[in-house]
Amino acid sequence: MKMLRNRILSVLCVIAIMLLAGCGAQNTTAKNGETTAAEAKPTKTINIAYQGGIGYAPIHVMETKNLIEKNYPGEIKVTFQKLDSGAAINEGIIGGSIQIGCMGVAPAVSGAAAGIPYKIVSGLCAQSHGLMSNNPEIRTLADIKDTDKIALVNTGSIQHILLAMTAEKVLGDAHALDNNIQKMSHAEGMAALESGTVQLHLTSSPFIYQERANERYNELTELNEVWPVGNTFLVAMASESISEDQELFQAVKKAFDEAIRFINEDRKGIVEIESRYLGLEPEEVEADLNQPECQFSAELKGVQDMADFMYRAGFIEKEMKAEDLMF
Repeated sequence: MKMLRNRILSVLCVIAIMLLAGCGAQNTTAKNGETTAAEAKPTKTINIAYQGGIGYAPIHVMETKNLIEKNYPGEIKVTFQKLDSGAAINEGIIGGSIQIGCMGVAPAVSGAAAGIPYKIVSGLCAQSHGLMSNNPEIRTLADIKDTDKIALVNTGSIQHILLAMTAEKVLGDAHALDNNIQKMSHAEGMAALESGTVQLHLTSSPFIYQERANERYNELTELNEVWPVGNTFLVAMASESISEDQELFQAVKKAFDEAIRFINEDRKGIVEIESRYLGLEPEEVEADLNQPECQFSAELKGVQDMADFMYRAGFIEKEMKAEDLMF
């Protein structure tokens, strides 16, 4: 009995020594520069917010193909959140719950000018915009009367800024049509144009394609003179905290570049992804992608021109230079 007790004590001593040795090993660096579990980098988290529409295809590709995870040299958890407005995205970035927010150029410029701690990390796309009228007598901005209503998604939106840019060029006053604006969602504006509740609708794809196909409407093409085909529509804004981590910043940049390259090189693949995200038939998605104004690029075009106009016309109080807007 005494012998058995001694053997048990011996075994327990050996186990205790092994456990202590194991704990010590967890807090040291292995040979050849290998990092132990205790010294491994903690898992990073990043939340990306965006809105609806085919213009956000690069985000859909990034999520589907785990491109940030692929390019980040460590453990990272990436989440994606679809929100209804740029305002909600800005609130999340200010509060720290969102690290990358995707939105129109105009709200992005306004946010940066207001002090939101973010800058453009990548362009996303160019998309078609158009100002349509159901009144055959309205062919130019000069034909719009005080009683004519112009539906657009929101004041301060890129649609509003494009209207103001056109008004400055054609009428000599950027704010000449501000009182004509009727705030409506894109879908509501299209329905209001159809019913005659409003006389004009300034909208983007895919709604503009449907309205152009309606022979009862005519387009005021002056808009295209101030915002040419190919100018950036949507951008990705990254919080300044992202730029402070160069490994993460480069992983994000590479992910956007890869996503946009995939869109431009694999038509079958992007049609499949967008059909799933947008709930549309592949033929409808492909038709939108085939529109010449539908372009995907990380390059920024026209952003500085819009920022300069917004300051000149009083939409922002601070003059914004390239270094204020872009990483």
